[in-house]
Amino acid sequence: YIRHSSMPLYTPEPDICHELLGHVPMFADPDFADFSQEIGLASLGATDEDIVKLATCYWHSVEFGLLRDKEGSTVVKAYGAGLLSSFGEMEYSCREQHFAVDKTPTWGSTPPTGP
Repeated sequence: YIRHSSMPLYTPEPDICHELLGHVPMFADPDFADFSQEIGLASLGATDEDIVKLATCYWHSVEFGLLRDKEGSTVVKAYGAGLLSSFGEMEYSCREQHFAVDKTPTWGSTPPTGP
């Protein structure tokens, strides 16, 4: 599957651009590949609550990870596959207002609440 030419900046589901531009470069890094494998291994025998935390951590890192260039910097960089494969998502997510509150590892594993 490849995104439709009428919407090249966004697709509602993962496509070959997402896989090749987003995941392949990250998994070529041994540390990142190990991180992903560790999340998978941690899920074996985990409680439902812990599975939700692991999935949320994966979502906020592997899929939609953002980070600051360095401590105190206003430069925001995308590293998540969902952002790297979508210019529209990346441009929106890297805006400074999304970093009004610095994120912590605990925040990254806390699922959103609401309706």
